[in-house]
Amino acid sequence: MNKLLEYLKNSKILEFIDNLEVPAYIVSKDRIIVFWNKAAQSLTGYSQEEVTGKPCAQQVLNHVDRTGIPVCSTELCPLYQAIKNGISVQVPVAVYGLTKNGSRKPFSISGIPIKYNGETIGAIEFFNDAERMDSDMSVAIKIQQAFVPESTEKIEFFYKPSFGLGGDMIYYNPPWVGIIDISGHGIAAALVGMLLRTIFDIVLSFDPPLSGVPLLIENELGKYQLEGLYFTAIFGRLEDDVFKFLDIAHPSPINISKKEILITNNIPPIGFGLSDSYDESVINTHNLQDGNLLLYTDGVSEMKTKRGMLTAEGLASIVDKSDDLTMIYLKVLKERTSPLQEDDVTMVLLRG
Repeated sequence: MNKLLEYLKNSKILEFIDNLEVPAYIVSKDRIIVFWNKAAQSLTGYSQEEVTGKPCAQQVLNHVDRTGIPVCSTELCPLYQAIKNGISVQVPVAVYGLTKNGSRKPFSISGIPIKYNGETIGAIEFFNDAERMDSDMSVAIKIQQAFVPESTEKIEFFYKPSFGLGGDMIYYNPPWVGIIDISGHGIAAALVGMLLRTIFDIVLSFDPPLSGVPLLIENELGKYQLEGLYFTAIFGRLEDDVFKFLDIAHPSPINISKKEILITNNIPPIGFGLSDSYDESVINTHNLQDGNLLLYTDGVSEMKTKRGMLTAEGLASIVDKSDDLTMIYLKVLKERTSPLQEDDVTMVLLRG
């Protein structure tokens, strides 16, 4: 901290930052606040005297995400990332900071490392009122959530994105059902999800053979020239108790009644131009009389645990035939080491 204070004292940076109209504060390498500008005081109500010398994670703004999970005490903290990696970091969504009057306000925040002779000696955080952005995001989240199907006695759906808006998608238009994982996260992936839903509706309106769906989707998607976009999926037709499906480079389904991972025929992800005119040999079949079938995205199987990633094998070991999706999610949370859900979690349970 002494090196940081000496550097700040000998430069004109404090005067410059104090006169900025953007709220900002400076922390040492251990994230103790050493400077708080006038705009930060105006936005939060805290004076410089009230906050300097205190840890930003414990005493002052106490940033949390939309679900109430602390950001400051995790690796999502932009100051932590800026100091650790020596690069500028921006949180892609609004976080909620505590103001002096006890209310929380949505802020957009970014962290920038402060370096001296190549060494990171502290960081500065810029933050601003994100009320408009948060309002727009809330509407977008409601719209996306409205497309999550209602569960029935035979089929259950679970959708919990990591940052409000997600890149996972559930498609349900009986007899068609699928779980789709779109590359990327956040707003862009959510918009692609809406586009994909429309493309699926168009393609499936002609009632094509299941094996022909990937090439048809690929051709439609190619019209939009979305370079680098691709998706994986489990997708098929559910008729009575028989689920005939394609495994499009996706995590393998699990028969939770028998705690077994299905061995499936795989085809390439859609979006790379690799889809072909497949024959029926690519189709997988599961009779739900042989057990309830769990479909899930890699936000579940790749969740970090003390033993590494959870994996499909780890998931199969903790599920039970009587579990609903909420119970499975809670079991997965018990295995997780990170306080954060780092990827979208989407599941579909087919019951016999």
